[in-house]
Amino acid sequence: MVLGSAVAFGTLSIFAKLAYSAGLGTEQLLAFRFVLAAIGMWVLSFVVGQSPLRLPRRKTVGLLALGGVLYPAQALTYFYALRTLPASLCVLLVYIYPSLVVIAGWLFLRRRISIWHGAALALSFVGVGMLVGGAQFQFASGLIFAFAAPLCYTAFILLGERAMSSVPPVAASATMMSATAIVLCVVAGVEGRLGLPHTTGAWAVSVGIAVVPTMVAISLFLAGLPRIGAARAALLSTLEPVVTVSLAIAILGDRFSILQALGGVLVLLAVVVVQAAHLWRAGPPSALR
Repeated sequence: MVLGSAVAFGTLSIFAKLAYSAGLGTEQLLAFRFVLAAIGMWVLSFVVGQSPLRLPRRKTVGLLALGGVLYPAQALTYFYALRTLPASLCVLLVYIYPSLVVIAGWLFLRRRISIWHGAALALSFVGVGMLVGGAQFQFASGLIFAFAAPLCYTAFILLGERAMSSVPPVAASATMMSATAIVLCVVAGVEGRLGLPHTTGAWAVSVGIAVVPTMVAISLFLAGLPRIGAARAALLSTLEPVVTVSLAIAILGDRFSILQALGGVLVLLAVVVVQAAHLWRAGPPSALR
């Protein structure tokens, strides 16, 4: 499930670049994205028999907090960064988050860091660095947003693991997306950028970004998160930049260097290491309470 989520999330930067090319604004795009996604997830929740209305009140409050605070913060900071920085640089900076998850788990949750965690983490970061190699780090306002995005995502992953324990994933996703949609609509309204797309291309991109890297990606990730744990999920999700680069070549015409090819191999090797070491086996129940 987490690997499927990584593939779907890998399309996010591509959709964002296409949306900006179609003339959509950041707040407008995100508001439209999550409104459509929330509607879709509510329909799906009733189809599969996971009504959000049946969730325990305490779980609902936690999910609304995640969807109303952390996820809008992560989405806004990442999309602001994509507006001014190359996609490759944004992906590189965002992929600080697996190490932040492991470190935060060790600091705050007293989780042990195994040698396999360290090996897989090293492989994934070396691979990601090669995959998006050649980025020039120059100070810009976008860099602040790019560094803020993985911090927000780290908090979302760790808190999401606890909030998603023993909760139907589709119902939980619908609840969180609803909160995210409301917050982003308010932000877009305050900025005077709340409105529908004006062209067929803008509509197509808006619907696409609501379905693939939002509804599908988040649902799969949240469904797999309680089963394998936050650190393992973060490591497996390093498949995402491989998908992003591959789609950038096919759709945006980006060139793929030998260095990037080797980086992609290392990222996939990190996934193999995680699987071979049985790191994705569910941890003790206490880790999910």
